[in-house]
Amino acid sequence: MLTALLSVASTPKREMRGVWVATVWGIDWPSRQGATAAVREAQKRELGQMLDRCKGLNLTTVCFQVRGMADVMYRSELEPWSSFVSGRRGLDPGWDPLAWVVSECHRRGLECYAWVNPFRWSSGTDYNTPADKEWKRRGWLLSHGKYTVFNPGLEEVRQHIVEICREIVEGYDIDGLIFDDYFYPNRIPETMDAPDYALYRSEAPWMAFGDWRRANVHKAVADVRSMIADTKPYVRFGISPAGVAGKGDTSADKWGAECVGVKAADWQYKEIYSDPLGLMYQGTVDFVSPQIYWATTHATAPYVPLSQWWNRTANLYGTHMYPSVTLERIGQGSLAGHRADLCRQIDCNRTASVDGNQGTMIYSAKFLPKVSQTLADGPFAYPALSPGLTRHAVECPDAPSGLRLRGGMLSWHPSEGARRYTVYAVPDEVSRAEAMDETGDGIDAAFLLGVTYEPCLEVGDERGYRYAVCVFTGYSTEGTPAWLE
Repeated sequence: MLTALLSVASTPKREMRGVWVATVWGIDWPSRQGATAAVREAQKRELGQMLDRCKGLNLTTVCFQVRGMADVMYRSELEPWSSFVSGRRGLDPGWDPLAWVVSECHRRGLECYAWVNPFRWSSGTDYNTPADKEWKRRGWLLSHGKYTVFNPGLEEVRQHIVEICREIVEGYDIDGLIFDDYFYPNRIPETMDAPDYALYRSEAPWMAFGDWRRANVHKAVADVRSMIADTKPYVRFGISPAGVAGKGDTSADKWGAECVGVKAADWQYKEIYSDPLGLMYQGTVDFVSPQIYWATTHATAPYVPLSQWWNRTANLYGTHMYPSVTLERIGQGSLAGHRADLCRQIDCNRTASVDGNQGTMIYSAKFLPKVSQTLADGPFAYPALSPGLTRHAVECPDAPSGLRLRGGMLSWHPSEGARRYTVYAVPDEVSRAEAMDETGDGIDAAFLLGVTYEPCLEVGDERGYRYAVCVFTGYSTEGTPAWLE
């Protein structure tokens, strides 16, 4: 279990290594839908294997989609069960996938983020559960083309989204909450023919139509941020916008940022009313994960300048930035080429980071088997810790006590108020002083075994190591190490 730890000098100790697990349409999971015991066990097996792979690749975070079409993957008082788990919208699958995946992630030392689509209701299907009928009756739905959303301009809709997120944050032991890039329907008009024109004129006729729509999104995000701060402030809140923002004709000047230097258009600002620079400026998100879903050498949206610009811009606002990269091109062209490009993009995210809070989110989990060896032998060969939320200054609980090693199991007394722990193995010939990180970030990553949410970790019976355990808070700050000599 304890391998050549000292060879990890080039691996960052702090790095978001996330993966998206898409449940809508069963993209990543589950491959079978239904409410029988047999289907339920098959779904758990499939998801468990996926989480094992994430653990084996030294990922830090799983983003599990719990709400894709105003339907949910958990027990809700507000919205119907997702058909993508049970086979029929509103049908109880007989278990709680979110509760299960949170528990199983934590058992493996992985963070679990709940992935929520805040506004999307349908991409063409006319749903008719009792909840759907009630939302129609209230006039909550806003449609353009085949795409329908909850109308962000309605205060009661925004409050509903807050309450949905409250159910998740208060009811489940998640580590983070993330929104993706679905807001208003694409290219909904800004004319008198728009279905929300009358609402706009009644609420804010002094504003430009587009600015009013963007302000509605800002309000919803800010309200969710406030709810999290009031309930579980360590739960990280982020958003994953489209990969290009901040053009000269959209938002750069408005929020005091440099203009992004790529040819591709900032379509999200004008077509779906997404304004990630505004969210960062207002401080309502802890991180952004822009979807830079192009090859490194893309002609109009090249990866390197985009990653560099997002890093500088996020740092300007004091926001973490972990780009999302896609593996969807796998199957087209050279697999070796795709693997090499993934490594280039991960390396770019590391070198482009301004504040050291680097990371990469991979879309999506079903493609991991195609790149597992590449990641395991390369950029993710060793464990890492998620970046710390320095904007939240909290006192760390006391160091663990009562460390002991028996039968290959390292255990200790729980520290009151501790959320999780980091565990290190330092060779006997390395002194405590030599084992410390040169930047002052605790013990060097060369000796990190991993993270555990329980006061124990299996370390094996290999001799020649001293162990250290630190409290690791929900903000990803480490406490003073306790040593077992």
